[in-house]
Amino acid sequence: MTFAIAILNFNGSVLLKRFIPKIIENCSEAKLYVIDNNSNDHSVELISEKYPEINLIILDNNYGYAKGYNQGIKKIDEDVIFFLNNDAVFLDKDSFKNICETFKSNLNICVAQPRIIDYNNHDIYEYAGASGGYLDLLGYPFCRGRIVNTIESSEKYKTTREIFWASGCCFVIRKKTFENAGGFDESFFCHMEEVDLCWRLKNINPKCKIVTIGKSKVYHIGGGTMQYDNPNKSYFNFRNSIIMLIKNLPGKFLIPVILLRVLSDFIILIFSILTLKIRFSFSIIKAYYYNIFNFRYNFRKRDILRTSNKYYYTKSILLAYYLFRKNTFSSLK
Repeated sequence: MTFAIAILNFNGSVLLKRFIPKIIENCSEAKLYVIDNNSNDHSVELISEKYPEINLIILDNNYGYAKGYNQGIKKIDEDVIFFLNNDAVFLDKDSFKNICETFKSNLNICVAQPRIIDYNNHDIYEYAGASGGYLDLLGYPFCRGRIVNTIESSEKYKTTREIFWASGCCFVIRKKTFENAGGFDESFFCHMEEVDLCWRLKNINPKCKIVTIGKSKVYHIGGGTMQYDNPNKSYFNFRNSIIMLIKNLPGKFLIPVILLRVLSDFIILIFSILTLKIRFSFSIIKAYYYNIFNFRYNFRKRDILRTSNKYYYTKSILLAYYLFRKNTFSSLK
């Protein structure tokens, strides 16, 4: 079984210079690729001149996360591919090896992630993935180790277990699995395409296992490409979340869940206006504007077969967090 690490990059020369040496040192079993999304900051020159052992895939435009990886993977032949953010790094050799051994020993595992630790504070999880992802009934994502904005200690949740979605920060997948599912949905551009792909995989084959590997750690800066408070990030998160629901919800859930989600987002919108978060409010409005005019297009993407009725871990993560004060993953059940 062969392994590849594919790092998608856009104007991340500073991050590449910082993290590539550690990745080379700690991931010797993998063939390394940098997929460059038409950078203009000398990223390509840096890889070409300093790291000739790295395979450079140069794209002619900034295609975002989804299409960028879809394009790049066409030139990668290894059996298992690590999609690794350019602001994420393996700081030890065992973490990478543990993931490889997991894929070798269990052929039912099609997607995995390590535990994702805050690079700047190793005592806590990082927001984007923590120790594995889940959804609530309305499609709001949360993590084992991160509920809404509460981040938990990285000493918790060290076991390997099934999750609903794996983080795009370090998303490990068998190439055949990726290709059979049609890759990422390119209309997402960036954010939540990995959640959508995991949900589609569950719909295609309920036996497909998606896991978090407790003995493995990746350290992530977070917001290396787009800061967490960036209004574009909020726009893509709201927009893509609705697209994902339209595409993947089981038929009996589709209308009631979409209506409840619209109501929930409307309440968030009103609150954000009252608290003068104008840019955030505009992001929500813009996201719904897109989905209203593209509803039919995204509805056509629905598979005929709906196999994963129990897609949610809890009914409402927002009510659990804000009303019942359940701010840790272990308190949810």
